[in-house]
Amino acid sequence: MADLSNLKILMLAPCLGKFGGIETFCLTLIEDLIHRGASVCLLRKKVTGFMDDGSIQRNENEIRLSWSEEKRKLFTSIAVSPKASVIKSKIRECNLVHLHNPMVEGVWYAKKFSKPCVMTIYNWRRKGIHPRLLAWRWAVTQAERRWYISEFVWDSWEKKRREGSARLPVMSRMPQGETIPDKRKGFLFIGRWVPNKGIRILLEAYARLGADPRKWPLTMIGDGPLREEVLNTIQVKGIQGVQVPGFVSESERHRYTREAKWMVTPPHTKEDLGLTPLEARSVGVPCIASTDGGVRETAGKHSLFCEPGDVESLMSCLKVAVEMKDHEYAKKANLSKEGLFDYVKPLKEYSESYQQLLKQNFYK
Repeated sequence: MADLSNLKILMLAPCLGKFGGIETFCLTLIEDLIHRGASVCLLRKKVTGFMDDGSIQRNENEIRLSWSEEKRKLFTSIAVSPKASVIKSKIRECNLVHLHNPMVEGVWYAKKFSKPCVMTIYNWRRKGIHPRLLAWRWAVTQAERRWYISEFVWDSWEKKRREGSARLPVMSRMPQGETIPDKRKGFLFIGRWVPNKGIRILLEAYARLGADPRKWPLTMIGDGPLREEVLNTIQVKGIQGVQVPGFVSESERHRYTREAKWMVTPPHTKEDLGLTPLEARSVGVPCIASTDGGVRETAGKHSLFCEPGDVESLMSCLKVAVEMKDHEYAKKANLSKEGLFDYVKPLKEYSESYQQLLKQNFYK
């Protein structure tokens, strides 16, 4: 295992105040780096729309409790305003800067203080000539290593692959263990309750399906602006079988994933990656997914695919799942893992890249 003892890493990531994909990956990577001896300071930069709902702190606390007291001292997490002076001072003090998405100030100070700078890019490139878009483009080109979370995102930034770039999907702490097929039940949705994540379409498709709610419940985990609308729709339309636990801890999310028969991920928003299909496949739970952005990659070729934004298409997939014979499902569940560990790379690739960059920087 790569030894990162005495290495000071500064991470800078955008933050809306709610636990999501970037937060999940940051903590997963930080845990690996700390176990290798590095100290990590994570600066969560408050972006437009920031509203702290407490979910980030709850997840951080849950993960910290699994560490020794010595390892807890190696990690600091601070929410900062966009122009906070701490960004500059922490970059000056560190050995290496890891940016999550194109953070212009992060690149600027890394160059100013001659710090190696790497970047994980989560979002597909928007077109246009707006100054902010041009600044992001500049920031991406200045990073010494660029990791795009999916082929879809990579294609949008680099039609011609550049040296120092790679596709390296972000990871979570994957669920462990499997539930035998005949003990699994229903459909599972995990995500932010926001427009274009497919939550409205899923509710409509499930209502039309009319499956036995005891055998085929729909569990919807998460929270967001659409919560009131979703709950009202369930009540007004009398949709039976929908369970809404709300926000749950990481360990509970993993349990729900293991015990679901199908993971349903139906966005229609040019989704950058789609983390929940990877989590489901890691424990042999097959997916129903839309062919939207990077979701098609992460769901795997043995998933049931629907057209993005198409209620009838999604309903047809749900119906296929309900009518599937037990032996067919068992085969589908087994095949869901196929190709997963070729697509998902080990976390050690980050620490190895850090070491390589630091050596190059030392000999300049």
